[in-house]
Amino acid sequence: MDMLFGGLAPWFVFPAMIGTGYLLIQMLLGQIGGDFDMDVDVEMDTDLEIGGESESAHEVTLISIQSVSAFLLGYGWMGFAAFRFLEFGFFGAVVIGIGSGFGVAYLMVRLLRALMKIQSDANVSLSSAVGKVGSVYTRVPGRGSGRGEVVLVINGSEHRFRAVQDGDEGIERHSSVRVVRANRDDNTIVVEHAG
Repeated sequence: MDMLFGGLAPWFVFPAMIGTGYLLIQMLLGQIGGDFDMDVDVEMDTDLEIGGESESAHEVTLISIQSVSAFLLGYGWMGFAAFRFLEFGFFGAVVIGIGSGFGVAYLMVRLLRALMKIQSDANVSLSSAVGKVGSVYTRVPGRGSGRGEVVLVINGSEHRFRAVQDGDEGIERHSSVRVVRANRDDNTIVVEHAG
């Protein structure tokens, strides 16, 4: 106990315990990246008006509770290790702890943003693509000749959809297309040249 709470070690141990405890509770509750951020983080089901365009608020900011707890975790444990085991002295350990805290917080923000993007990609329905204009990623062959792939921007992020068309001639890569309908039976969208 003296190693953890003796001398100046509590300056590192208490933040480490707070950060670790909060992140463990969130993981156990399955809430990491969710609405357990109280009012400090951006609410997950709202839309923001930015520059006149509505953007999804599925965003983790650098001042979210997750990032603060990740900072405390990195600061505390790395600072403690530098102080007790590497014997850097208190101020050297503080510098190492602060650098580590920012590094862990940055990685947490990047990880949560990637997880939210994967989740939002999986949640885009075919019907939300109808009427959108996109670009052909993989050539869309003529009717009955197979499928291509189209890239559309929905809610501020790119999504790829398998696509077919009703025309006889194929639509080449990088062509601009419009989605005319969604076919849920085979999980494709039907496109036509955007004119």
